[in-house]
Amino acid sequence: MTNADTAKGTRTEQTSSLRPGRGLFAVRSAAVALSGIITLQFLYKIPRYFLYIRDACPSTACEYSALTPLPPDVLTNIGWTYDDLAALYTSIALIEFAVFFVGALIIFVRRPNDPISYIAGAAFIAFPASRYIPYMWQELGWLTPAIANTSICLFILFLLLFPNGKMARSRVFWTGIGLAAVRLIASIFGNEPWGVRHWPIALNLIWMALLYGTLLYGQYVRYRYEASVVERQQTKWFVYGLLLSLTGILIVSVAPLLFQPDFYSRPNPVWLLVLDIMVIVLMMPIPVTLTMTMLRKRLWDIDPIVNRTLVYVGLSALIVAVYSLIVWYLSFLFKVGQNMAFSLIATGVTAFLFAPLKERLQRAVNRMMYGEQHDPYTVLLELGNRLKEPLAPEAALETVSKTVKEALRLPYAGIKLFRNGQPLLVASVGDPPADTHGIPLISEGEEIGSLIVATRSPGEAFNEADHRMLGILSRHAGTVLHSARQKMDIGLLIGELQQSREQLIMAREEERRSMRNNLHDEIAPRLASMKLTASLVEDWIRNDPPKAILFMSRFREEIGKTVEDIRGIVYDLRPPALDELGLVGALRQRAEQLLDVQIAAGAEPMRIEIESPAPLPALPAAIEVGTYRIVTEALVNVVKHSRAERCRVRIELSDETSELRLSVSDNGIGLYHRASRHGPHDGVGLTSIRERTAELGGVCRFESPAEGGTVVSAALPVKVETGKGDHDGNAASNLGGG
Repeated sequence: MTNADTAKGTRTEQTSSLRPGRGLFAVRSAAVALSGIITLQFLYKIPRYFLYIRDACPSTACEYSALTPLPPDVLTNIGWTYDDLAALYTSIALIEFAVFFVGALIIFVRRPNDPISYIAGAAFIAFPASRYIPYMWQELGWLTPAIANTSICLFILFLLLFPNGKMARSRVFWTGIGLAAVRLIASIFGNEPWGVRHWPIALNLIWMALLYGTLLYGQYVRYRYEASVVERQQTKWFVYGLLLSLTGILIVSVAPLLFQPDFYSRPNPVWLLVLDIMVIVLMMPIPVTLTMTMLRKRLWDIDPIVNRTLVYVGLSALIVAVYSLIVWYLSFLFKVGQNMAFSLIATGVTAFLFAPLKERLQRAVNRMMYGEQHDPYTVLLELGNRLKEPLAPEAALETVSKTVKEALRLPYAGIKLFRNGQPLLVASVGDPPADTHGIPLISEGEEIGSLIVATRSPGEAFNEADHRMLGILSRHAGTVLHSARQKMDIGLLIGELQQSREQLIMAREEERRSMRNNLHDEIAPRLASMKLTASLVEDWIRNDPPKAILFMSRFREEIGKTVEDIRGIVYDLRPPALDELGLVGALRQRAEQLLDVQIAAGAEPMRIEIESPAPLPALPAAIEVGTYRIVTEALVNVVKHSRAERCRVRIELSDETSELRLSVSDNGIGLYHRASRHGPHDGVGLTSIRERTAELGGVCRFESPAEGGTVVSAALPVKVETGKGDHDGNAASNLGGG
């Protein structure tokens, strides 16, 4: 039971006590009035019941006695008188009524603002009184069965509304009320042809099966779908008391047949009286447990009690069965009646079997209630056998979840895998409830996921044996999850590799399409035009030399433009300066071109520093071109937007991480000022840098330090070709003003 549930129950009680309403007043008044009338009538008629047993039973069949009457000769044999018998019967009636009455009184006093308490109290008082009403109130005529069956109907109403006073399902409730009403009307008019006295045994059995089935189904629906934690504990305690009473009554009813098969056909009145008294005593757990559940105070966990009860009840039944079977078999084998030797043999065999039977029965009950929590070896062996088969990662994890669920009898079990810091559900078995518990799954010192489990019922806690079994299973689940994660990672890498190949092919095709379009749409028409112009110039040289000279000058201009366009296409594929000057030299040349643009525009040229602490080795072509494009784009951004006086470019190769690290920093206005002028989104230049870096598998960052300016940095993974160096020997250079 959680604090939240306790607080919720307290708030509910306070709310109901603050606003009792007219409905509560009506229920309270009716329950108190009915309980008072039945109590007063019962106590008023008790002396008459005593006189009836003492005076009428010696000369009559004593048909109105609630217990088995004893004939005069039996009383004489045991040395009793009818005064003693009347005192015994009256005392038993008073004690039985007192137990139920005290329970009702406690409920009335301790829970005065709960309607179900008054229904329970009235049912408590009416239930034992109904046993004596037919014998004590004969003069009331038809009212006698009416009052007796109304008492039974009160108990049925209480069970339909137990434990919170609300209907679990309206159809179930009204079905129970209808069955009770049919019985009540048939009892009041019992002498009619359709009255209860004329019901055949089959009809009585059908009515009882329908009524008990409705009550049990209603409690199941309430317990399974609607009950809170406290209400579930209330239901467990009530069912435990009911089963304890019914089991005890069944045992004491069947036990005499083991010693005297014709016990009920030729009954002994004394033993029948003892049996009646034992049945009344065995009924006492019902009011006791119901009183505890209605108070809802200190409802201890009943599972251990149920566990022990099932073990010892089952053990008792097995011992009785073994003993009876041995005695019957020996008697049948040797064709003799009861014999002390047979009893001694049966006793010895049952004593020998007691310990192993108890151990096996305890394991069976534990397995039924808690699963295999006490036998981890069996669980792990079963898990290992299941994982022997070749399984996909998801199937292996689902197998682990299924094993955990079955081993501990849990409603739900699942496994979550951590991906990029986020939990991802990769396997589950059962319907996930609202409240679950996570157990970390650790492999090689790293938490890689969690085992998600739900308790057997909402709000209940795992016991020590559950935690021990979950700890063992979580260690093996962590190993399986680690292996599954590796397989899943390999699958993802294969998928990413395939995607990268597709992207490379698409990029190559796009480059080819772009080159084709440029050649087809621009270069090819221009060359065709030049061919036509050349043929015309040939005629004009003979007929009109001045016009031919004019066209030749334009022809040279077209050839020059065509050459520039072809150089542009070549430059887009790979800048020639990279092959001629190397990476650092090509960047230096590009920086000089940008400074020339500044000077041509009449601006003060900034100072650009290009540093490379050590000569760069021969880099892969893609890395070399990508680095050139990234740095060039960053330099263009600095020249166009930063208003900086100084810019510094640094390129170095890290031997530890095998990364080519780039850095372009300036002392300009910074990124935030640019964003305020151009909007919050990255411009074309920054987007291009980010995309080129991602294409090469690297990472980039854009920062604005507190002292001002902007820093663009990138790290590109690179595989260096050893033994080859950059033919540009200058490690650093300064360009521009200053």
